Amino acid sequence: MATDRESLYKQTFEQTRRMKMAITRRQMLQLTAATAAVAASGIGLRGARADTQGPGWYTDDKISGKVTMFVSAGQRWELPARGVLPLFNERFPNIEVDIQPGPHSEMVTKGMMLATSKSPSMDVLYTDYGQWPAFAAADAMEPLQPFADKDPGWFEDYSNDVPTAISMGYRVPASPDGTLYGLTPDGNAKLHFYRRDLMEAAGIDKIPDTWEEALEVCKALHRPDDDQYGFITTARRGGFAGWVFWGMLASYGGAWFDKEAEGGWHPTFNNDKGYKALETLTRLMEYRHPVTLNATDDECNTALANGTAVYAPIQWGTAVLNNPEFSQFPDVIGTDIVPKGDTPESAHRPLMGGLGQMISAYSENKAAAWEWIKHLNSGDYVDARISEAYVMSAGQPARISLLGKYEDIRPHFVGLKKSFPVAVSFVSTIPEAFTLSDILGNETTAVITGEKSIEDALKAMEKGVEQVMMDSGYYG
Repeated sequence: MATDRESLYKQTFEQTRRMKMAITRRQMLQLTAATAAVAASGIGLRGARADTQGPGWYTDDKISGKVTMFVSAGQRWELPARGVLPLFNERFPNIEVDIQPGPHSEMVTKGMMLATSKSPSMDVLYTDYGQWPAFAAADAMEPLQPFADKDPGWFEDYSNDVPTAISMGYRVPASPDGTLYGLTPDGNAKLHFYRRDLMEAAGIDKIPDTWEEALEVCKALHRPDDDQYGFITTARRGGFAGWVFWGMLASYGGAWFDKEAEGGWHPTFNNDKGYKALETLTRLMEYRHPVTLNATDDECNTALANGTAVYAPIQWGTAVLNNPEFSQFPDVIGTDIVPKGDTPESAHRPLMGGLGQMISAYSENKAAAWEWIKHLNSGDYVDARISEAYVMSAGQPARISLLGKYEDIRPHFVGLKKSFPVAVSFVSTIPEAFTLSDILGNETTAVITGEKSIEDALKAMEKGVEQVMMDSGYYG
């Protein structure tokens, strides 16, 4: 018998298959119409020629080539790209886009292999911005500013609409003056998912603001004898568990390092904030769903969608839970900003994530690749049909204008709008970030499973991180 997770993701790939078939049919009609329009008006001329077309609309039949893009499979990344592809074919009839999906849980490792292989077989990689420093260190990415400078109107619209805290992640170093290596249509943050119906039935009429209040909800909703669990998060050993700990630490006012600059880079986990973060997480784990310690996004979303998990106060944003094709409870799962600690330095500081596109330094189709990722990131500036197709195909925009425009049909966009202004990066944007995340996660798991005390785990975190930083030359 298929597990719930297998059933859910069979649905995901069935939706992908149906979309591919629908796109093929639409393409024939759209390309026929586009050909007639070209004959009448001349391709490549800028200017709005329909109600949906914005100031950035243009077409070009002179650019040709095949663009191969590797991307995480299913919702949020593959499906939105497929959704906007017919419009791209309308604008650039001589560019072929080959979308190569792979499991999201494998894409970090696979992405590093692809980016550093020096092979021209990949033109675009759509992956986590936390990998950008490592890619840059390997000279694997093509600088994008020369491309952006050719269309300053488009780039100004993109830059003004995507929060700086998000777009900086695609520069190296991660600052407004860093080299631009990527664009992102996809914004995300750790959000606070809850079941409105079950909270109301339990007499809870307030969305928890602090972790102590969240613990009360966990306790009230936890009914393991009925296969209903009061807490779930992405706590798989390694990076996933490390980011849960970092999210908790951030909510208590903590940080990775004393300062991220010369003379600093000394880890700051073994203190009162680190202790409170792990202590609170340990208490939350008393109510955990059985899959929690092996959970990535896939497992969490499946458990929330089938109703065995009913509360996820620190879980990556997703449209899956409000989609009736995937969720049994699409109308009663609400979202808000993650809770905060209860100390003077505590604050709502959700982790910010998201994926974006880089162009491989070894691509032989860079001009075509630029037009493709530019189209994917265009929103209403080029054509309102792009943003509509992106959102309706399960996309999660980084553009603030689109979060506001579509929040009525994507309830979790409200949580994202609330979170982006106060969010912090889910990793320190240095090449060693994922290695350090694994160290944090391994020690976090050791605490949750009772292998180590909180004190010993925090000491081991600092020792392990300090060793990596020393080996990498951060201490001169």
